Amino acid sequence: MKRVFVVMSAAVAMVFATVRTVRCEEGEPASPSPGQRFFKALDKDSDGKISREEAPQRMKTHFDKIDADSDGGITPEEWKAAFNARLKPMRDQRPGGGNRPGLDPKWREGVQVLRDIEYAKVGDVSLKLDLYIPRRPNASGEPPLIAWIHGGAWRAGNKSRLNRSFARLAIGSYAVASIDYRLNGLTAHPEHIHDCKGAIRFLRANADKYGYDATRIGVGGGSAGGHLVALLGTSADVKELEGDVGGNLDQSSRVQAVVDLFGPADFEFWASQSERFGANKNPKLLKSGSPVTYVTPDDAPLLIFHGDRDTTVPISQSQRLHKLYQDTKLESAFHTIEGAGHGGGQFSDDERHKLIKTFLDKHIKQVKASP
Repeated sequence: MKRVFVVMSAAVAMVFATVRTVRCEEGEPASPSPGQRFFKALDKDSDGKISREEAPQRMKTHFDKIDADSDGGITPEEWKAAFNARLKPMRDQRPGGGNRPGLDPKWREGVQVLRDIEYAKVGDVSLKLDLYIPRRPNASGEPPLIAWIHGGAWRAGNKSRLNRSFARLAIGSYAVASIDYRLNGLTAHPEHIHDCKGAIRFLRANADKYGYDATRIGVGGGSAGGHLVALLGTSADVKELEGDVGGNLDQSSRVQAVVDLFGPADFEFWASQSERFGANKNPKLLKSGSPVTYVTPDDAPLLIFHGDRDTTVPISQSQRLHKLYQDTKLESAFHTIEGAGHGGGQFSDDERHKLIKTFLDKHIKQVKASP
């Protein structure tokens, strides 16, 4: 029963963003959220429901449970009801919100939150990040900086989905940035990594303004975000992946430590093993988008976590990246989480938090050197 709950939870969580409320300034019209655009993409006949035929495989597995009225179609309201019934304790992914185990109840008192800082504008798209700065009146010096990149299959999610381990690090230890990027799917590569590199350059250029030390930057991300942080860690100085998003081209986008939670790393291998993933994918895209393509001896140290029951991103993806790091004599630690699927509380519990903190303290907090 527990395994069914975990799998269904992941399925409903994947689609819940579709029905989330879009917050906007008073008087401004609400624009479609990434989740609403995702729903529209699945609803191919535009009838306001997702049929069993239109549903992705993960949703099909629990289709009858989500389709509460058994009419053969899932509405946004049924998605939301399923979420509320099964995932309410995990609903609010924002740090300090809801019943989030592991966060100090006084989290908000210890952290200054600066939301919606525009780091770049691409056409009419404003790219933003949030900053969490520890309030440390008795500490000397500026806190070191780490950045979180959310997941969502390169199509959904947002910067409010900050991993709770990274949120905990904002209390007295680190300044934390949570980054948004354009959500146009994997085939839009390399725009996602251009955005992320633009954000890193912006964070370095504005360190004095916001009050943190960006000499060395650590990054973390889950799923699609895990892919992007691994790409940040391996593709420093790769011209075609740098881009010019946001400018600040006098600043480095190199990062000094990577925490990768179940991110794809070798698209070519994945496509060769999965007909569903490999269909209609450009071989050049698969190679260019893969972190394993760029591994060199000067890459950032890597900490990886992956569940052994992950049916979304195969654990072999992380195993291949870890092995390549080991073969290149780079620092890499790989932790398999037994019984875990694609995400869940195990990836930010006390045990994982201690491992993440120890890793970042070693490579970011305790080291002062030029990037």
